[in-house]
Amino acid sequence: MAFSKSSRFKLSFVTNLILLSLISIGKGYTGTHCEADVNECASSPCQNRALCRDRINGYSCYCVPGFQGKHCDIEVNECVSQPCQNGATCLNKIGQYVCACMPGYTGRNCELEIDECQSEQCLNGATCQDYLNDFSCTCVSGFQGDFCETNVDECRSQPCQNGGQCVDGINGYRCVCSGTGFMGLHCEIRIPPCLSQPCFNNATCEELGGNYTCQCWPGFTGSDCEMDVSECSSNPCLSGSECIELSWKERYGTAQELPAEFDYQYAAGYVCKCQQGFTGVLCQEDIDECDMNPCYNAGTCENIDGSYICHCPLTHTGGIVYGGPNCTDVLIGCENHNCQSGGTCTPFLKNGLHDFSCMCLNGYSGSRCQTSTTFSFEVKGYLHIETSLKEEDISLNVTLSFRTVLPNAIIFHRGNKDVFIKLELLHGLLHLTLRMTKEQSFVLELPHNVTDGEWHTVETTLGKNTFEMKVLDRSCSNDCAKQEPVGALDGQLVSALQNTYIGGLKVDGSSSESINGIHTEPYLIGCLQDVHIDSELILPGNWSSESALNVNLGCSKRDRCVTNPCQNRGRCVNLWQSYQCECYRPYEGQNCSDEYVVARFGNDNTEGSAVFKIDDNPGENVTISMFVRTRRLAGLLLVLKNSTCQYLRIWLEEGRVKVQVNQYHTLSGDRFIGDGHFHLLSVKMEQNKMELFQSAQKLSYISIHAIKVQSEDVVYVGGLSDEHEVAAFGGYFKGCIQDLRINTKRLEFYPIGAPVNSYSKRTLVNVTRGCTGDNTCEIKPCLNGGVCYSIWDDFTCSCPPSTAGRMCEVVRWCELNPCPSVAVCQPLNKGFECIANATFTEDSNIMYRGNGKIDRDLTNITFSFRTRKQETTLLHAEKGSEFVTVAIQNSRILFELQSGMSFITVSMKSLLPVSDGRWHKMTLSMIYPTSLFSRWHMAIDGAEETTTTSVATGNLNFLKEGTEILLGGLGPDVGGNLVGCLSTVEVSGVSLPYFDGADIHIAKPQQEQFIKTSIKPAIIGCSGASVCTPNPCLMGGSCEDLFNLFNCTCPAGWAGLKCDINIDECASNPCIHGNCSDKTLSYECDCEPGYTGKSCELEIDECEKHRCVNGAMCLDGINSYSCLCSPNFTGPFCEYPKLPVSICGNGKRNYTCFNGGNCTRTRGQRMCTCLPGFTGDRCEMDIDECKSNPCLNGGLCRNMFNKYQCLCDMNFAGDYCELDVSDISFYVSLLLWQNLFQLLSYLTLRLEDDPELE
Repeated sequence: MAFSKSSRFKLSFVTNLILLSLISIGKGYTGTHCEADVNECASSPCQNRALCRDRINGYSCYCVPGFQGKHCDIEVNECVSQPCQNGATCLNKIGQYVCACMPGYTGRNCELEIDECQSEQCLNGATCQDYLNDFSCTCVSGFQGDFCETNVDECRSQPCQNGGQCVDGINGYRCVCSGTGFMGLHCEIRIPPCLSQPCFNNATCEELGGNYTCQCWPGFTGSDCEMDVSECSSNPCLSGSECIELSWKERYGTAQELPAEFDYQYAAGYVCKCQQGFTGVLCQEDIDECDMNPCYNAGTCENIDGSYICHCPLTHTGGIVYGGPNCTDVLIGCENHNCQSGGTCTPFLKNGLHDFSCMCLNGYSGSRCQTSTTFSFEVKGYLHIETSLKEEDISLNVTLSFRTVLPNAIIFHRGNKDVFIKLELLHGLLHLTLRMTKEQSFVLELPHNVTDGEWHTVETTLGKNTFEMKVLDRSCSNDCAKQEPVGALDGQLVSALQNTYIGGLKVDGSSSESINGIHTEPYLIGCLQDVHIDSELILPGNWSSESALNVNLGCSKRDRCVTNPCQNRGRCVNLWQSYQCECYRPYEGQNCSDEYVVARFGNDNTEGSAVFKIDDNPGENVTISMFVRTRRLAGLLLVLKNSTCQYLRIWLEEGRVKVQVNQYHTLSGDRFIGDGHFHLLSVKMEQNKMELFQSAQKLSYISIHAIKVQSEDVVYVGGLSDEHEVAAFGGYFKGCIQDLRINTKRLEFYPIGAPVNSYSKRTLVNVTRGCTGDNTCEIKPCLNGGVCYSIWDDFTCSCPPSTAGRMCEVVRWCELNPCPSVAVCQPLNKGFECIANATFTEDSNIMYRGNGKIDRDLTNITFSFRTRKQETTLLHAEKGSEFVTVAIQNSRILFELQSGMSFITVSMKSLLPVSDGRWHKMTLSMIYPTSLFSRWHMAIDGAEETTTTSVATGNLNFLKEGTEILLGGLGPDVGGNLVGCLSTVEVSGVSLPYFDGADIHIAKPQQEQFIKTSIKPAIIGCSGASVCTPNPCLMGGSCEDLFNLFNCTCPAGWAGLKCDINIDECASNPCIHGNCSDKTLSYECDCEPGYTGKSCELEIDECEKHRCVNGAMCLDGINSYSCLCSPNFTGPFCEYPKLPVSICGNGKRNYTCFNGGNCTRTRGQRMCTCLPGFTGDRCEMDIDECKSNPCLNGGLCRNMFNKYQCLCDMNFAGDYCELDVSDISFYVSLLLWQNLFQLLSYLTLRLEDDPELE
């Protein structure tokens, strides 16, 4: 092997150095003869605990590990040999080194690559593939994500069809098809309808068009044959037998009536399990024991359950009567019997002896039915029965039969006035009352009407603890009895019930009394029979004359109402011996055949009245009633007057009744009666109260001071003799009055045939019989061709088309289309007006005059206008000193008026400009229009702006006649005329028309008009100059006509009146974080560092390409970023591992020392003792040793842990770059002081660099 040129040069350089070192030999001695060796170690040149060995002319320092140099003052840089692998950073320590590994490596020299898969971060069975400082997970099917942590949702693609529910699984899914009607992996196959066997009870399933039909066996029904037809639900089996359906499987084998085994073919129907003694399919046949004919002698056999009964005939051929079990015994008990009164003899055999009994008809008694038990009351009377009772008799009863037609009557009263039992009829119903004390009573009522004239039987019982009433009629089926518990009865109460009165009461010699205040004559008119008191029969005739009054034996009865004798809906009341008609008003008479004559007042508008004189004393309780028919809303009906005053008045006001008492108290009705129909009015006065009724319904009432109607008082009907006095109450009455009464006494205008109680003294003035109406069509009230039809006291008009109103007085003029097509017809009260807008130019003003027929006061002006003229006259009129002007001055409305006797001109001006080409509505009006003088008010556009004059002036009545009204200016020769549009101007509702009479198809019918006197026609409609033709807008702008003005809508990027100005898009400062450059129709932004976007509105995310490692988090900033390191790393990009930490503390608080700091506890406080190079309470800060700028001669300082390193310029060396090595002699002398062997070792290593082969 041969050395290269560079190697040979290095070897020569070392040899020369050795020769230079030998030049110094011989030095190091002292003394006269240089005999003494100088001890160079005396000055302790060796540092860092090195051992010094003296030598001839020198010394040697033996360094401890980690130091080198002649004086052991140079720390050995263990990193020179670059022991750290894989790009790790070597950190020099005293006597050692530490390798700061690159991410992904470990080991003392970072020689080992970290296997990131050892942490098993791949989930769900994934395979981990290790990389340098990284790993990847290969997921098994069905998972995804960096760590295969996410289960892939195979349902996301919605694989299930037809509404199936997808359930996600591991690397798969399943479709739940239930309820969808489909099956298959994806619910794609329609389920055959019959697959699920939907039919019950062995039915046959047939598929039909995607559905199914169940063919049921007989006996089953339902869409799925799920319902068993219940043949037994109708209870077909008779005679208490049991119904068994053939479909009841559980009964097979146990019921003898069923087959041995069940079969669906024969499951329809039922069988009946009969009770003993019955047979047949439905057990409808009784096993008839009578088939053996056990009964003889024409006896009738009655089959009963398990036996029979023989019913023997009462008579037999030859008159023989048979009896006994089989009708074989001849009964002879009725031979020579004497049953009377229709009683039936019944023979019988008893203990071998023949006898008979008499069965009596109702109303008879006795062993031979020889005694009648029937008696009657044809007039009021009573029957008194006294019974002897003992205290031990605690059960009392009364049983009887009765017949009557009276709805209210007493049947019996048992007891005295304080303690009694009473049976009575109230409104046709039975009422039973038990009164035990004044405070304790019991009442029973049965809901059956028993006043039909037929016999009814009732039983009343007062038992030990109950009080009861029963109706024993055969016809009664429901609610035939009532009872009440009454508690225990004492002997004193029983002893008070010894006297019984039947049919009525004997009170003070009279045979009647009031019952509950309802009846005035409660006696019974009718018949009674079979009366039993405490089970003892009461026989007629067995009483004394003192105990009976008007009691007749037997009963005679005839219904007098059968022939319906009462007419006019009168109600017939059968009075047993006669009848009575209860007549409806206004009918009277025995048969309600007489009608009270109707009195007609005011026929043909005459003034009629009637006067009656009172000839009795009605007193304070007075009822005045009458039928009234009228169509008038007002009129006097009735006045009661005594010798001093009119103390009662009845009149009509607004179609309603009013009543006044003593000229003070007034009562008003709320029902309208002026409709032409009869109404029954009643005024009832009792003591201090007055009530008003209409058709029996109370309308109102008031309290009054009592009045008294006496003889010689006068009744005025329909009016009074004094016309002025009548006028105060609406004038004379016009209409009809019928059946006028005071209480029950009539005030007859004309007598009727029936005798009635009436006031005979009367005077009639223009009062006629009947109630005929006036011929109201005689005056021809219908207008405009309407046809009149008379109705009672009124008329109706049949109006032609386009007319309306009661008298066809309303013409719907606008339906006749009177206006030109360019105008709108506006209906008025008695006419119409043609409304339109008009266009005015400099020479198109219009003149008007009033027609002299305007009656209304002219107090306001209303119209709308549009113009762009700032100085113009809208309306002007003057007459003598009076004038009115409405103008525009300086774009604002000006109103001036001088009117009436005032010589002051009032004016007012609007605040806002109106010359903007838009429509404005203006109203000028007097604040007090009914006054001669008033302030005026101006309102523009509703209430947007209002103005009022400060002083008052008159109205505009000077415009009515003889005044020229100028509209649109003062004339063509004056100037300042209107250029614009006006709506139709209205002066207090009277229009200034734009059309002449020739323009309108029908002459205006209204009286009040302003007449257009100008010959020149108005320009109808509203139009301005053609300002958009040609188009004044540039750059493609759109022109809008604003009435004599245009407006340009410019395209983007342009502005100005005609779109001729290019818009500076940078004027709005659109660039948020940048500088704006204006472009045509756009702009461009030059963004500041860290921002982007059209308007520099987006901040650049510098973290997109960050260099943070070891799990650090990137924090975005403006044009920069920073790395937030995890706890075990540090550095600008978190590339360096942190030194160990020390933690001490308790469960509540930890104290952490970083960077190898030692945690200590001093005087109860924790603190960190930091390693050299670190500071801070937690040793968290690295001391910057470069802060003092220790490097000289331009050396670059590199901060390191607890030290620094100077990177020197090539001409300098040393720890601080303080040595100038540009001179070779200096470098050589330096080498002499270094350990020769270390230098040789170093140089030898360098010799091995870059070997070359020759």
